[in-house]
Amino acid sequence: MSDTTSRPATPRRRPLAVALLAGAVALTIGMAPASADTASWRSVAPEGLSDAILDDVSTEQGVTWTAGLDVSDRSPLALRWNGTGWTRTPQPAAHGRVNDIAAAPGGEAWAVGYKEEGTRQEGTQQDTPTVQHWDGASWKFEDLPLPADAVAGFYAVAVSPRGTVWVGGGLSSDDPGGEPLLMTRSPQGEWRNTEIPADAAVGSTISVLPLAEDDVWLVGAKGVTHFDGTTWTRQRLPAHLDGQAFSLGAIAQRKPGEIWAVGLVEDDKLWRRPVVLRLYHGRWEEVPTPKETAQLQGITFDEQDRPVIVGETFDPAVDPDFTYVLTMDRAGHLVRGQQPPGSGRLYAADIDDQGRIWVSGANDDPSGLHVPYVAVRD
Repeated sequence: MSDTTSRPATPRRRPLAVALLAGAVALTIGMAPASADTASWRSVAPEGLSDAILDDVSTEQGVTWTAGLDVSDRSPLALRWNGTGWTRTPQPAAHGRVNDIAAAPGGEAWAVGYKEEGTRQEGTQQDTPTVQHWDGASWKFEDLPLPADAVAGFYAVAVSPRGTVWVGGGLSSDDPGGEPLLMTRSPQGEWRNTEIPADAAVGSTISVLPLAEDDVWLVGAKGVTHFDGTTWTRQRLPAHLDGQAFSLGAIAQRKPGEIWAVGLVEDDKLWRRPVVLRLYHGRWEEVPTPKETAQLQGITFDEQDRPVIVGETFDPAVDPDFTYVLTMDRAGHLVRGQQPPGSGRLYAADIDDQGRIWVSGANDDPSGLHVPYVAVRD
């Protein structure tokens, strides 16, 4: 991704590229044990950053990270929660961005993004895709077997229960959906390129969910595909989505056998409306959402398996701060109602070992700056 010195209205860490899909069916998700609107949010935004975007938040075994871009000097960000505030960790690149971060067991972490090389003034600037590892003390770049002279970007990173690291993105190509770029690192430290057959490919990798070595879900620019340890299978999404342009930006597991994916559907009247899909009893369904202008970019589930889905709206009548959060009401429907204090555009969500929900993003300052934002729901 290029830097945001022009300060676009909707900065984003990874592309919500358009794919062909569709629809709307009546669906109740199940009774919620309690109203999500009783939850208590508090802002824990980092101090000392006047113009920054926090693209992701990730937590594991009591360690929480948030990451993104310091717009003021185009430098990558990786901040670690110390219990009372955020500590900025030194980066191995002076300029670039962290698009996605994954906290891992044992205090480790993985991050993907790009580093800027060369200068704009001399016409030599180039964004080089990066994967970096936090060993508990410092960040170091990984040496990757990337295709020679590839123009590529990484947007997704996740770690399987066994310790396999999955990183994904896309290669530049003539295909609007991008050419997939997917790599794995074994627990022994060996990096490999992973090929997805053409009939199972879904374009550039936007989000990856490795539940086991033989149960990996991948959201791409053209849909969802699944790996069973041997074979990749492109998922058959709801038929009523055929003919509509849509994008998915995140995927998560609610419980064994139930997978959710969120994003947007292009709409003639609303421009973009939120879309939520779930795999239930072996079939993908669309979960009804409010019919209003918004796109969804992150999803997690609380301790009662209730979804917390975050994104942004472009309609000040929906929310003047552009915040968009969907939770579940007592009847089991997705509704908009929660408002983390002082929030703006939200790009990611995760749950920690204490059952707290973390969200990250950025606010639009009247002066044109991006004010970094993190909140936690106790």
